[in-house]
Amino acid sequence: MEKTKPDPLKSYVIVGGGTAGWISAAVLSRALTNTKSNITIIESPNVPTIGVGEATIPSIIDLLEYLRIPLKEFILATNATFKLGIKFIDWQKKGHHYWNPFGGIGNKIDGKPFYQHFLKHQFEQNKYNFTDFSPAAALAKENKFYLPNPNVKNNLSSSSYALHFDASLVAKYLTKYCKNKGVNLIKGHVESTELNQKGHIDKLIFNDGEKLTGDFFIDCSGQKALLIHKSLRVGYEDWQHFLPVNKAVTAQTNTELSIPPYTQATAHEHGWRWKIPLQNRIGNGYVYCSDYCSNDEALTLLKKNCSSFITEPKFLSFTTGKRDKIWHKNCLAVGLSSGFLEPLESTSIYLIMKTMLNFVQNMPNKSFDQPPIDEFNRLIDNEYHTIRDFIVLHYCTSKRTDSAFWQMWHHIDIPKTLQTKIELFKCQGKLYENHYDLFSADSWYCVLEGMGVRPQSYDPLIDASNFKKIEQAFVSSVTELSKSIGKTLSHDEFISKLRIS
Repeated sequence: MEKTKPDPLKSYVIVGGGTAGWISAAVLSRALTNTKSNITIIESPNVPTIGVGEATIPSIIDLLEYLRIPLKEFILATNATFKLGIKFIDWQKKGHHYWNPFGGIGNKIDGKPFYQHFLKHQFEQNKYNFTDFSPAAALAKENKFYLPNPNVKNNLSSSSYALHFDASLVAKYLTKYCKNKGVNLIKGHVESTELNQKGHIDKLIFNDGEKLTGDFFIDCSGQKALLIHKSLRVGYEDWQHFLPVNKAVTAQTNTELSIPPYTQATAHEHGWRWKIPLQNRIGNGYVYCSDYCSNDEALTLLKKNCSSFITEPKFLSFTTGKRDKIWHKNCLAVGLSSGFLEPLESTSIYLIMKTMLNFVQNMPNKSFDQPPIDEFNRLIDNEYHTIRDFIVLHYCTSKRTDSAFWQMWHHIDIPKTLQTKIELFKCQGKLYENHYDLFSADSWYCVLEGMGVRPQSYDPLIDASNFKKIEQAFVSSVTELSKSIGKTLSHDEFISKLRIS
């Protein structure tokens, strides 16, 4: 094969601002440092951003490190708080709650997963819950926070964390970041596009008749999908039959005396409600299925479960699913233009970040060779499918029958990939391993345990271990964890310390 030098793209155009647009611009500007590439982002003065996404997963810390953004600076600029996981309330049944914390839970014993030894404990004594051995859950329960130090190993080291933040302030912060890296900002409203002979996007046409050319276009235009759908006619794979919730009403309330370091997700009659604490306010929302609940009923429920609103309620509609192709020709869909998965596990910003990082790892030449595009789409498809399955898991394992919505979940079809995973787990507590699964085995164990799904047995090789010594280790682990938690700062104290240090 003849050797040829890369023929890099010279200009990238991002249509749409908000969180998706500015994260896309930030990642591109970081990846293309010291190149002669030109990056332009177009923000429409006529289109408000949704700006709902306030909760993240630990990958947000990886993104900040990739962008070389100081954690403290970012937290103070975005009114951020720390997130150690999610407290799920009333999901298995009313009056019950469980935790899905970040970070590791236990360590392998005799080469076998910690969960298998815990499972034997359940059969023998049933004294502890799985998350009793989670540093992050132990911290969250006491409203404490600890920042793991890679140079200091202790029994809190395996905890992990993410952030809650103000999405509009994040966009403002990244705007400044990108401008300092030479990203061009155009205020304008894109009406349509012109395609070239290959069917690629050649020019954007604004509502005032002006035109802008580019080599590559990133569609952050939200659910309108102005480029990927309207121009390139890429279809949408509808997953409403797996995840039928399709609306949300959101509002903000005043902050409370103590700021918890976790998100709350509370199940209700026709869906679920989030509560996300920031430094200066609380984000609230009710996600529901319009087949069973009207907008007025949803708003009434949200008002009933919140203190006085400090913002006007906002209604959102969505269709769960994803684009048939996230990258097609010279266009990449990012954010809502690429798909939507309800925010139950706070994955929206992760998918924005992952889409852009996968893209820069498969950066095209002007030839737009198809194999890198196909590989990108394969990888991002896996991301969407595994996250979808994990979200469905929360619903399909519920024991609730108190409404038509929850009764539906006892008969609904679930993805075959998820069905296979649950069936395998029910045998001996083993999980089908998927290299592409965002959520660790411990996260799956937390939800399955939390929803009361218990295997028939455990791995028979676990009986080869000294059960008496392991039980003693369990007691010691929980006791020492409690002692360490008692010595840490409260979440409020930790944030206050950040402000004054």
